[in-house]
Amino acid sequence: MRFTFPGEPLLADYDRYDSYDGYDPEVAAERKRAPRLSRPWRPKSESSPEASLESLESRREIRKPRFQDQDHQDHQDYQETKHRKPQVPQRCLRWKPAPVSLLVLVFVALIWMIPYSRDLLEYFEKADRVVLVDGQRYAAVQYFGFNLFTAPGTEVDGCFDIGDDLDQCYLGSTKVKEDVEKRLNIMFEAVERLYASDHWDRSPATLKIFMLPEFYWRGKQGAYRIHRGVEKVLHPTAHWISHRFTHERFKHWLIVDGTVVMAQIADQRYVEMSERPYENISYYNFAPVHVGGTNLTYLRFKHFISGIDFLQMRPEHSRMVPAPPGRSHSFCKEHPRSNGCVYQHLPSHLLEELGFGHDVELPSGLLKIGGLRIGLEICLDHAMGELCEKELKPWERVDVQLIVSAGMNIASGPVCTRPGGPVFLADGFARTEVSLNAFGRGRQSAPMPMKGRRFDVGIDYGADVMVSMQQWLGDSIYKLTGTGFGTRFPGVGTMPGEAMPFKQMSALGDDWLQQLQGFYHTGSYVEAASAQKALDSALAAAGAGGVAKPKVFPTIDIYGPLTLQ
Repeated sequence: MRFTFPGEPLLADYDRYDSYDGYDPEVAAERKRAPRLSRPWRPKSESSPEASLESLESRREIRKPRFQDQDHQDHQDYQETKHRKPQVPQRCLRWKPAPVSLLVLVFVALIWMIPYSRDLLEYFEKADRVVLVDGQRYAAVQYFGFNLFTAPGTEVDGCFDIGDDLDQCYLGSTKVKEDVEKRLNIMFEAVERLYASDHWDRSPATLKIFMLPEFYWRGKQGAYRIHRGVEKVLHPTAHWISHRFTHERFKHWLIVDGTVVMAQIADQRYVEMSERPYENISYYNFAPVHVGGTNLTYLRFKHFISGIDFLQMRPEHSRMVPAPPGRSHSFCKEHPRSNGCVYQHLPSHLLEELGFGHDVELPSGLLKIGGLRIGLEICLDHAMGELCEKELKPWERVDVQLIVSAGMNIASGPVCTRPGGPVFLADGFARTEVSLNAFGRGRQSAPMPMKGRRFDVGIDYGADVMVSMQQWLGDSIYKLTGTGFGTRFPGVGTMPGEAMPFKQMSALGDDWLQQLQGFYHTGSYVEAASAQKALDSALAAAGAGGVAKPKVFPTIDIYGPLTLQ
């Protein structure tokens, strides 16, 4: 039913006001003259044309007078409804941003986070590191470098054939089994002598890193040829080495076995089709890395072939592996991905046959152990910036950087450790080095006057026989005269003992020459020992005796422990 207030317009007037035929000027004029009475509130459901028509029909049926109390109550209800705020459904209060708005917010957040991005990156770097050995996180590192020649031998090592005078040759046995066994025994002799000494830190919070130089495993022909039968030697050897270092006593050790050099002849039909004679052989050079006390072994493959990696001369009818052109050759500038310019990766089936099937390849050279991020490079890859410039972003860093090489130094390539972070190098020209990237600018370089560039890695602390002999000779002359030559004495400012704990010990004992002869270059040690003996006699006669003598034999150079920042 429809009731009206006293004095409210009649139904006929409502019919005219509620018409939906459009705007009527006469109706508008009458509205202005009509009393200003508040019209009753209608539910939203009655606002449609159909609801309005039904309401009109019901109002025509009956028009009863209203009692005073009913009028007052209706008026009060209307006033409350009039001032009541519209009720918004709860589901509408849930703000759902449009995709564009969400992208804008993300963009603004990224801009705001730029000043803090490096700090956040460091946080996430620490958060994703893997603990591998007994849940131990390492706070320090200690480096053991095997100071040994793995470069080719010379005439003093017997490098000559009938009718051929060669400056250099590969040393070793022509029998692969004998060659591998000899090198294996030398490595284990050095490791066991070190382990039996009191020079290494027993703390489980210190990671002990033992490294051999590049080309430790290469054989008499310059590389182990991949052919049927070689797996019978290499497969058990690889398993025996891994088994030896899985022993519990090597927990918290990291052992880098130098590198293994292998070669495989390509299909002759492919060579003829490609018309690239340097692609008739594929070369492989990789470093096995053992996490001591576990069965985990990594493999790091070298990328760039250097011009000094293989001997360019070979006797006629020799079985020596032909030398590839190397990266600096004009052929490699035209064909940089050729087999003769970059080392290849052993396919999985060959890795399985040779005993490396369960090892984990490190394509980026990065491994995470005990809370540390460690980067590994091999010789020329360091100079080419494979780790710091290719694999890592400009703001990314590692805790420790390792380099195995034969003819490289730390400052010839970029360093990406944190300020004070150690870089360890073991070189096959009988030298070890350590740099601490003291200024944190190891990625910055400057060109040299002649050629090449040098990186701002701080001081290279190194050890080799030549520096030791120069220092010994300088000290002896100073003892005789009381004055030295200049102010830049040999080793001043670069001897590791001045900046960090440093010791040297014999790697192989008194019979080192018998162990190495015929397999590694020993001529330089022999000549150095002969020169030292002659000078020592002359200086002793002049009254300059008593000066500590240099070690002119293979050593294990011990750096640290070094606390990580």
